[in-house]
Amino acid sequence: MFPPFNRPGAGSWRCSLIALAAAIGTLTAADIASADRLILRDLTLINNVTVIGFDDEGVKVTDHDLIPWHVIELGTVSPDKQADFDRLRKEVGVPLFRIHQRLKVGDYPGALEPAEALFERYRNRDSKVAYMVCQAVMWGRLANGQREAALEPYFCCLRCLKANRADLASLPGSRQLDYDKQTGLTSDLLPLFFDHKLATESLPKAAAMAGKLGADLPNGVYVYMAALAITAEKYVDAENWIGRIKTGNLVVKEWPDILNANLSIETGDLDGARTQLQPLVNTLQPENQPVARYLLGIAGTRSQGFLMIENGILDLLYVPALYGNEYPELTAAALLETHTALLRVQQTAQATEIRQQLLLYYGGTQHANQLRAESKTPGKP
Repeated sequence: MFPPFNRPGAGSWRCSLIALAAAIGTLTAADIASADRLILRDLTLINNVTVIGFDDEGVKVTDHDLIPWHVIELGTVSPDKQADFDRLRKEVGVPLFRIHQRLKVGDYPGALEPAEALFERYRNRDSKVAYMVCQAVMWGRLANGQREAALEPYFCCLRCLKANRADLASLPGSRQLDYDKQTGLTSDLLPLFFDHKLATESLPKAAAMAGKLGADLPNGVYVYMAALAITAEKYVDAENWIGRIKTGNLVVKEWPDILNANLSIETGDLDGARTQLQPLVNTLQPENQPVARYLLGIAGTRSQGFLMIENGILDLLYVPALYGNEYPELTAAALLETHTALLRVQQTAQATEIRQQLLLYYGGTQHANQLRAESKTPGKP
């Protein structure tokens, strides 16, 4: 057994060691306490890191890529930043998470409310997050029958994709925007609109966003703007937009004829519309025939002659027969026009059958809702 260590000064030396160990322990605890920490929604813990900064796009952490808000459940950052962090996590992270989940399962009506809450915040950004928000607004408005209002967020999507800071595969879920990069046209939104009031409200917003698409504007943007202006009854504007369509693309170069026919219908020149469309409708590009057949049909059904109305009905019935699954809103519009025309020529049994088809197969569309509203109006059949 060793004798006690009684050399002079040994006690003070031992005290110094104890004090140094305590100081090291205190320093380590302080370091740990000052380190930032994130808890992700999948329960992943990102610990002992430093949050360099954060904004509407996400949180930048040392040794990590930018972490988007929708994946963050909780976080602890430096005390001077904690309040702003928590505010953005609630203002941005919660609705972004809801959008992500709704898009992932294909619930586009459900995605609209949180997407609308963030649209103003992201509509002028070009990031992946902005693209997700704008795409959710577009699809959500379409799912809720707001075709006219869907044009502005669609142009936002085009801008994000054109900037190459977002891509179609970055969206959650299996759906991707079906659009043509060269023309700017999308099968998700045919260049045909129905609601005058909503078109009037949406026209300046869509025009402003079209102006932010930069140089080399796709000609499809002019097509959409002309179609929206026609529905808003801004006919001079529509003619100006039509005049800007200059392309050799086989699909787009047919649109001035289709748009001019639509313009003739809206201004009461039904004979002129039929004269424009009748020789073209079977030779148009397949992408353009649905709208052209619909317009040819209503140019007939809104006429005064019995034979013209019957021919228009036959033209309209091409739409559900050929495009019923692909373009449900256009099909619903054709069925509603057919129903109205059949009542005009007093074919009530056939009108009842068309009504049943519209409500049964396309009951969630804007035109089915319009038919229900008309039926509740006194004096309506």
